[in-house]
Amino acid sequence: MDSSRMKPQLSENALRVLEKRYFRKDIDGNVTESGEELFRRVANNVSLAERLYGKAERCRQWEEEYYRMMAALDFLPNSPTLMNAGREL
Repeated sequence: MDSSRMKPQLSENALRVLEKRYFRKDIDGNVTESGEELFRRVANNVSLAERLYGKAERCRQWEEEYYRMMAALDFLPNSPTLMNAGREL
């Protein structure tokens, strides 16, 4: 399946939890990303390890695979990864 077209199917409860704990927020506390954007941010950041430890040309492939697994809810990383991947430390 083409993951660029795959959208996460999240329940209302899941969206509330993600909004409260994991979505990016602006300085006023307003949510600034969606479930899809959260998963894209995390997948992109995790796939960057390929540049350091694998083959750089495979970054995009792993980003898409990781996003697909999250969007299908087959795999979700731990809380620190969801909160911090792709953000300034």
